Amino acid sequence: MASDKRILISGAGPVGYTTALNLARYNIPFTLFEAASDIFEDPRAGTIHPPTLEMFEPSGVTQKMLEQGYLVPNYHYRDRTQGIVANFELGILKNDTPHPYRIMLEQHKLSAILREKLKAYSNYEILNNHRLLSATQDADGAIASVETPQGTKTFRGDYLIGCDGGRSQVRKSMNVGFEGFTWAERFLVLSTRYDFGQHGYALTNYIADPEEWCALFKVPGYDGKGLWRILFPADTEATQEELFDESSIQRRIQGFQAKTGTYEIYHRNLYEVHQRVATCYREGRLLLAGDAAHINNPLGGMGMNFGLHDSFNLTEKLAKIWHEGASTDLLDLYDRQRRTVAQEYLQRQTIENKKNIEQKDPAAREAFYEELRAITADPDKLRSYLLRVAMIEGIRRSNSIT
Repeated sequence: MASDKRILISGAGPVGYTTALNLARYNIPFTLFEAASDIFEDPRAGTIHPPTLEMFEPSGVTQKMLEQGYLVPNYHYRDRTQGIVANFELGILKNDTPHPYRIMLEQHKLSAILREKLKAYSNYEILNNHRLLSATQDADGAIASVETPQGTKTFRGDYLIGCDGGRSQVRKSMNVGFEGFTWAERFLVLSTRYDFGQHGYALTNYIADPEEWCALFKVPGYDGKGLWRILFPADTEATQEELFDESSIQRRIQGFQAKTGTYEIYHRNLYEVHQRVATCYREGRLLLAGDAAHINNPLGGMGMNFGLHDSFNLTEKLAKIWHEGASTDLLDLYDRQRRTVAQEYLQRQTIENKKNIEQKDPAAREAFYEELRAITADPDKLRSYLLRVAMIEGIRRSNSIT
């Protein structure tokens, strides 16, 4: 059994790497387990919100994100037939945050930045090809059973943090529920180099329609020259082969934005979408953060950011326990703060986002559009609205909980 005074982390996605970098900066030794051999370059999250940029500023990560990502000063809410309904200018938040904008940068690139930053520190280990099988604990520490290239091994630490996603083995080793629901339809994500900007689209667009809504974003892509991602709802009865069929994809995108010739598709991705929150983020020495603690639909780009906020909150409290002998009751406070806002903000806002964008009742849809127009026409209303959707209000609410 490998034994040491350190913190164990399961999962080397952006939340796991953020947790690792934060612990390194607090001079807390750790071991990070990751089942994959390297950073997974799956085209998933790509939006970085203002509070996240603030949190990463002291470590130098924000500067790297600004260098590698796209700065997004505004975003569009559109109707598929009417066009632009509302243009949201994030600059209205200039007195609330030093970063009144979003950054579009793929999550695997954020993970790579974090891993590079870790090279400035020591007294830690990152173990790829190490898959957590189960977690237990006793009075003195947390114990991880891990599948390694050399067989199953046991690791011990003071705490084990599950940053291992929606299917978290850490969470499954705890006596907690994962309450919520799964949406009926899946989400289909397609990537193309075609420049939708020439048609007046912003770098971020939410496009409502009662039959086939979509969301459109531009991310840097592999070479920094840009890829546009289009997110569509997918028929629950269709197979992946049918949804990925080239003629089906071309019909879908041409129906959204017609052009001469075919679209060159670089990625196809299909996944189920859930809205769930763990019933507790802490059980003794076992802790949850990120998708292991909460999952949601991606409309609004909140999920990854919320997990990163978990990490900053948790590691700050662990540092006080580790170096100052603070009470472990701080970990219960972490649970109260982050779980409360997951339910009050993350779940509520993302569910509301999806219901609005797919609204089928014409009167309700037009009433919502009028509400958005009224918001963008009034600076006070716009600021209040953007404080919520830019995740600043959620941070303030979290910090207010004692």
